[in-house]
Amino acid sequence: MATTFERAAAVKSSPSLAHRITALVRDAGSLARDHLELAALDAHRAAVGITKILTAAVVVSILAVTAWLAFVASAIVWATDNGVSWPLALVIAGVVNLVVAGGLVFWIKSQTGELAFAATLRQFRRTVDEAKSEVS
Repeated sequence: MATTFERAAAVKSSPSLAHRITALVRDAGSLARDHLELAALDAHRAAVGITKILTAAVVVSILAVTAWLAFVASAIVWATDNGVSWPLALVIAGVVNLVVAGGLVFWIKSQTGELAFAATLRQFRRTVDEAKSEVS
């Protein structure tokens, strides 16, 4: 048979329901804070990464523009060395640049249909049409 002291120790060793609920709520709050901290750290790391990528993209763009200008200048110099006047060589270079820019604009316009989440919109339309047919 257990003594009164042993029974009292057994009761004290198992926490009450209120203590367990309090501990559960505290642990859930700690878990939520830990997840939010992890998400914040991940977002910070992603922001640093995207900043590096965008910086590199700007540098690449500057280098590409510089290379394009060097090609255009060399074409103009080559044309003037072969007897074309400077004004005509500059006009030809300008027209070529405008033609390339126009081609890129038409290509960009042809790509805009792909930006509209076509599959998602199709799915939404199908769901709306199915809902309308069920109501009718």
